[in-house]
Amino acid sequence: MKERNSTQSHSFKSFNVLIITTLFFAAFLPFACKPISEMEAQGAPDESNYDGGKKDKDKSKDKSKDKQGEQSSEATSANAADKTGSDADNRKGAHGHDQPKTAAKWYITMHGEPSGNTVHALSGEGEMLGNILEPIAKSAGGDAKGVRGMLHTGEHGILLVSASMDNTRLLRYGAPTSDGTLPFESVFASKELSDPNLVHSYALAVGADGTVYASNQDTNTVTAYEGIGTAHPGQPVPVPAEIVGLGIPVGTIVPRAQVSPQGITEIRGIAIGADGLLYVCDRGASQVVVFDPKTGLRKSVLADATNGLKHPIQLLFAPDGFTVYLTDNGVPAIFRINVKTGDIILFANTATGCPPLPSSLALDNEHLYVGDRKKKQIIRFKIANGECDKKPFADSLPDAPEFMIPSTPMPPASKVQPTTTP
Repeated sequence: MKERNSTQSHSFKSFNVLIITTLFFAAFLPFACKPISEMEAQGAPDESNYDGGKKDKDKSKDKSKDKQGEQSSEATSANAADKTGSDADNRKGAHGHDQPKTAAKWYITMHGEPSGNTVHALSGEGEMLGNILEPIAKSAGGDAKGVRGMLHTGEHGILLVSASMDNTRLLRYGAPTSDGTLPFESVFASKELSDPNLVHSYALAVGADGTVYASNQDTNTVTAYEGIGTAHPGQPVPVPAEIVGLGIPVGTIVPRAQVSPQGITEIRGIAIGADGLLYVCDRGASQVVVFDPKTGLRKSVLADATNGLKHPIQLLFAPDGFTVYLTDNGVPAIFRINVKTGDIILFANTATGCPPLPSSLALDNEHLYVGDRKKKQIIRFKIANGECDKKPFADSLPDAPEFMIPSTPMPPASKVQPTTTP
């Protein structure tokens, strides 16, 4: 009897232990498994289904990219609404200190997004000081996009190429405000304002009478406009009588090669000399061609492949109006030409400091500044002897430099020393 009771008691105890154990695991198991569930929800790879885990990862990345894109879009809109509008505004310069935009000595345009949608200020030491353009209301066409050439309009500010192919415009900005920003004033010219050849413009030039000239990459033409201070600023000028028979649109003074054998095959930089003639870089023909802007007729070829040219890009006259500097990114090289005598000098090649992809040109009294599109730098040379500085004038630019001008116009030619052969 005692043995039976003992056996029953033992069985009852075992049953109780089993019940307690079962209840314990039932209560504890969900908590014990929770971290695993959370890991799976966070996209942890499942080794038994690697492809499925990879897809989950990809989806997670796509969502992250979408979120980042939305944040970037919101940030861009915020910058556009902000007058200062640039993440470079508070950036320390190369020399370890900050300067305000009012310290700008140079204005520079660049290629690409978003740096290519504004004008940047540089100090006299090559420090980035930030964006200087005031935003443009959508009702006026919106902000500049794909900015390229610039020129001074006397004491009134600058004209700027906004080269966007679907909305090419020449934009007019006023003199700098107290914080160094350039206020938007008006659309000086555009394709929509009855100028069909103003498409994907590149460079600007201005004549002694104030006439403004633009080179247009997609139509390979030069168009001309009445200058600021005239009765109709920005209005396309009539086609010269000498070429009106070509049937070209109003405003066109240099046609493309498909229209006239005197025309341009692949246009880039332009400049007006002291002789009043228009000098045009024809990249496709390896030439710098000279035109009379009053007649639209070709006068001569200043330089071509026989002088070592391959792809002439930009040209800039010294203040004397007869010495012109030329960048060629096909050689690559920088040439200096005297348009009076026709003498052509190799100012610099890659062995003497010319960048592999030279672009922008700018001058002060002592130096020639050349943009390096490959390394995103500005290189500086002494005018007197062609010697290149050991270090870049401006380094680590946000994008490839396109055009560069001083923040104020160059001094009169009488204050500039004559150049000598390097």
